[in-house]
Amino acid sequence: MSTAPAGNGSLWRHGDFVRYWSACAVDLVGSGVTSVALPLIAVVSLHASVWEVSLLTFAERLPPLLVALPAGALADRHRKRPVMVGAVLVTAAAYAAIPAADAAGHLSLEVLFVVALVSSTASLFGSTARISYLPSLLPGERLLEANAKVGAVASLADSAGAQLGGAVVAVLGAARAVYLDVASYLACAFLLGSIRTPEPAPDRASGSSSLFGEMKQGLVYVVRHPTIRPLLLTGTAYTAVFAVLTTLWSVYLIRDLRYSPTALGTLLSVAALGGVAGALAVRRLVDRYGPARVMLTALAITPLTEVPLLLAAPGRAGQVFIATGLFVQLACATAQGSTQRSIRQAVCEPGMQGRMLATGQWITYGTRPLAALLAGAAGTWLGLWNTLALGTAALALPYLVLLASSIRSLHHVPAAPTASRAHPEGEPT
Repeated sequence: MSTAPAGNGSLWRHGDFVRYWSACAVDLVGSGVTSVALPLIAVVSLHASVWEVSLLTFAERLPPLLVALPAGALADRHRKRPVMVGAVLVTAAAYAAIPAADAAGHLSLEVLFVVALVSSTASLFGSTARISYLPSLLPGERLLEANAKVGAVASLADSAGAQLGGAVVAVLGAARAVYLDVASYLACAFLLGSIRTPEPAPDRASGSSSLFGEMKQGLVYVVRHPTIRPLLLTGTAYTAVFAVLTTLWSVYLIRDLRYSPTALGTLLSVAALGGVAGALAVRRLVDRYGPARVMLTALAITPLTEVPLLLAAPGRAGQVFIATGLFVQLACATAQGSTQRSIRQAVCEPGMQGRMLATGQWITYGTRPLAALLAGAAGTWLGLWNTLALGTAALALPYLVLLASSIRSLHHVPAAPTASRAHPEGEPT
């Protein structure tokens, strides 16, 4: 397979994109296993309360608020592939501590808190480098297709991982099932390390020599950019609301609806297939209706997909009802996510890709630890169902934010900028 840019040919003939795509797949299969195993370790094995589960989520989601900006500046300072590989190996080592502690009889919530912090920090550095690396691997006109393919495999891998996670947890136990995630990170590191396309040396001529100056430059660039800014505000509202919902989902399904590990894994597996459907459809939908209509429609449908979770009763019928809603939800999330990511990558200057992404993560994902604490407090004081109902109503906010912006009239994905460097002040050239 060729390692040259794919041009108008199939991306499946681009050898290095296939390696990149495969690395994302194996990484996410392992993470799908952990998405089933960790809530069960906390809730079932360690008998964590709603507040303790929220604190665990807080620890997992805190790193974007603390290190996203330096992660983006470092990604633009250095070649991204070594950062990707190193971050994956650190994450593998962190997760290996869970089954090791369990075997030694020392597994506790404190261990989970430390693993959550370390693994999330390493993953942030790795994902910042990985996503901002894609525009240097492929030409701008292939980014929507590439992001759609990555989105499809992400959803498919999540589905397979969640289903596999339910089965592995049932056979090995929740703690030992995490070994599968460790193996997936090692495979991911091997695939990323085998990419052969030369990566251009970072262009340092346009930025400040200090790390803080480069972080500030990225922040100013994003805030002043007429296209990236409204997408970022929409993503912030979307992520903040879902951070509240996802903190309480697993607890509600396990405790109130009494789902077994196998049922939980099957539900997440079937739901994740919606992401595959969204990824397969997004390119044709954007070509036909334009990116603005695709994103607005997806955001308008999303609140309705939470209704089954609120109305479902324990039992098989309830599981099918919830899975259907989450299937549509993942389809909408993947379609609008792939579209907005492609727009941001296309309009961003090459030398600002890492900082643009990291600034977005800092602002958008920085709300998640606070939302996790809010979820824990609201779930404790108001009850799980009432908090989930309020979160469902709040899902109208992302739609309203995007509708009020200039993006609502965007009829096509913009072309990549012709300039190669950002303005010294951090403004788009």
